[in-house]
Amino acid sequence: MVAAGVLTLISFGLKGMGMLFRVYLSDRMGSSGLGLYQLIMSVYSVFATFATSGFGVAVSRMAAERLGGDEKRGGALRVLCASSVLALSMGGIGAAVLFFGAEPMAKSFVGDASTAAALKVLALSMPFMSLSACLKGYFTALGQIYKPALASLFEQCAKIGITVYVFSSFYTSASTPTELCMGVVAGLTAGECFSYIFLFLLYLFFSGDKGGAVSEPFMHSVKAVGGVTLPIAAGAYVTNILHSVESVLIPSRFVLYGGDRQQALADFGIIRGMSIPLLFFPYAFLGALLSIQIPRVSRLNVMEDKSERNRVVGRIMNMTVGFSAICGGFFLLFAKELSLAVYGNTDCTHSLWLLAWVTPFMYVETMADGLLKTIGQQKRTLLYSVINSVFRIVSVIVFIPLSGAEGYIWLLMASNTLSFALCCLRLKKVTGIKFGGGFKTPLSVALSLGAAYAVSRFGLFDGAMGQVVLCASVTALIYLLCMGKEVKQC
Repeated sequence: MVAAGVLTLISFGLKGMGMLFRVYLSDRMGSSGLGLYQLIMSVYSVFATFATSGFGVAVSRMAAERLGGDEKRGGALRVLCASSVLALSMGGIGAAVLFFGAEPMAKSFVGDASTAAALKVLALSMPFMSLSACLKGYFTALGQIYKPALASLFEQCAKIGITVYVFSSFYTSASTPTELCMGVVAGLTAGECFSYIFLFLLYLFFSGDKGGAVSEPFMHSVKAVGGVTLPIAAGAYVTNILHSVESVLIPSRFVLYGGDRQQALADFGIIRGMSIPLLFFPYAFLGALLSIQIPRVSRLNVMEDKSERNRVVGRIMNMTVGFSAICGGFFLLFAKELSLAVYGNTDCTHSLWLLAWVTPFMYVETMADGLLKTIGQQKRTLLYSVINSVFRIVSVIVFIPLSGAEGYIWLLMASNTLSFALCCLRLKKVTGIKFGGGFKTPLSVALSLGAAYAVSRFGLFDGAMGQVVLCASVTALIYLLCMGKEVKQC
């Protein structure tokens, strides 16, 4: 429970810093500049996925399994070494392709040839990302979850600090969106580099590894890691490519609906760069919970009797349902206040309010997807991701020119509902769990949100930020009072 509390605090700190940085970027770059940055990151994410996907989950799962066997630490260390070799190869290939193909990609996919330099800078980060993913998975398997969390905190500080320095030193006057994007990617690349150095130093001086007898040949370990990594990675590759195709298409579809490219980038930036990051801010708690439980679920998954595994999975999902309902209701009730408090304007109020209806589906689906991968259902998650991505791309091509940004918001709602249904039905079939947690969960949600809404009517604070903080505190306090036992069990 202490570990969960520490990791949750770090996760919220990271999310908080990320949101403040997002506010800074939106103020400095404007919504159109933020939209261009999202397009650059859409191209980059395809290669970043190629370089990193599957390694963190594979190492944490396989190392955790070996820690419970005869080889113990030696077997876990062999997994780390084998995965690092594979990861470095993948990261190097991804970096080379992005670096040397930056010009045509910038012109064809981003729609702005001048962004090629930013893509080249981002390419330099990939080998560091790959190796970091392996070390984070290894520390998670050992139960040393604070080390990846501290590395992420260090990375975030470096990224933000360098970006702010570049902006204040080199772009003090009005600059083009492309120049500002260059400043952001410089900070991001430096952050990835520093994060890996930090993780490696933690491993070198504080891991206590002394090796151990390992019967498995090294190449067998490489093949075993590849056998777990490739299905997860394949799903990530396919879905990320499809997501990137979707992101590249959206601004051009907005233009067909009406307006110029600048307005299209602004609409895209508001939805993808402002609303969605804000909606996923509270997920930091659930993300921390999943990170803690992955090694435990992995160890239980190799046992012949799956009853304990199913019990743990059921408890996690029931907590996720209650927490996600609280968050969705809060965004629904306070969309305007949240937009004002975080961004200082009401630009994303409408999209926040609409997407709040499916925020519980987003959270539950994300958790279910992570658990399915942990218990060896990677092929299913790949299939579901492809189905959902194809649905989104077809909808973007057909419906967005007829409905614009409003239609895209409704598309996101439909897409998340579909993905939620597919993942949850599969998890229920494999584990036999029941969602919801009984009558107590919805009652606790209703009491918490009702109390927060009642407090907001008193107008104790004039500013939006004060009102949001007060109402969020009331919501959290009453929910913990009602569901404290269930939260503690997780």
